[in-house]
Amino acid sequence: MLCLVVAAVVGGLYLFDDRETLGVSLWEKPLKFLISTIIYSLTFSWFYGLTQKGKKIVWWLGSLIGLMLAIELVIIIGLAAAGLTSHFNVSTAFHIVMWSAMATFISTLWVLSFVVGSFLWRLTTIQPLLRNGIRWGLGIGLAGMGLAFTMTQPQAQQITPEGWQGIAGAHSVGVDDGGPGLPFLGWSTVGGDLRISHFFGLHALQVFPVLAAILMVATSSLALRSALLHAAGVSYSLAVVVLYVQALAGESIIAPSQSTVLLFMAALAIGVAVGLTIFLWPQFLKLKQKLKQKLKQNS
Repeated sequence: MLCLVVAAVVGGLYLFDDRETLGVSLWEKPLKFLISTIIYSLTFSWFYGLTQKGKKIVWWLGSLIGLMLAIELVIIIGLAAAGLTSHFNVSTAFHIVMWSAMATFISTLWVLSFVVGSFLWRLTTIQPLLRNGIRWGLGIGLAGMGLAFTMTQPQAQQITPEGWQGIAGAHSVGVDDGGPGLPFLGWSTVGGDLRISHFFGLHALQVFPVLAAILMVATSSLALRSALLHAAGVSYSLAVVVLYVQALAGESIIAPSQSTVLLFMAALAIGVAVGLTIFLWPQFLKLKQKLKQKLKQNS
């Protein structure tokens, strides 16, 4: 609720304050982080409501997650208000402390989210399909969060004999941060961008529980529901990997190479194959059992 209020204020500043950093509004990053935090907090609040065993522990874990997010946002918004960058900035001792604190808090957030996920993994009080949707979301989401840590590694051009030149790490690959990018999202349109795989991985937390809920309404076939969910999970996971590899290759999301397109098609095909196997395998076993019974009767 607090983030909603702050997002409204920052959204106004984003529209009317014309100050920029790295070629975009200095309020763009805080606004994106606020929106992401709202979605993340709502998701984990819902997860908390589903828990049965260890509910008090999960409440404390959720409170700590809220605290980590709050401190992270205070640093990002505070530095932006001062016209300073937050991520990858090691230009002064102050910025090193801020960047180190952010890294510590977000690492703690990942661990706390993982522990909350462990409480949700074996939920028996909800529909199996929804439980599997939450499992897919947690697994891919935590992996997507983990991809963000690879952005913090100093790039070759940032290291000189004198040490880091004020910046250590980057979102973009093959080009400097702050170049041409997609509106608001900022993803590079001229080089690779590690934020894309991070984004799609992280938001699997919402995609798969929602997909499970839709499938529960869309079809009454339990076998078809399960097959479609797991097919989507496999394809989505592989697509996140392809997005990450594409970024590492310095390739823009809007100009995929032929090999990247083929990899996306392969990710889809593998998911479909898995879904078909899950759907057809029980029927194959039933047919096999019937054939065995007929053979016994004939013998």
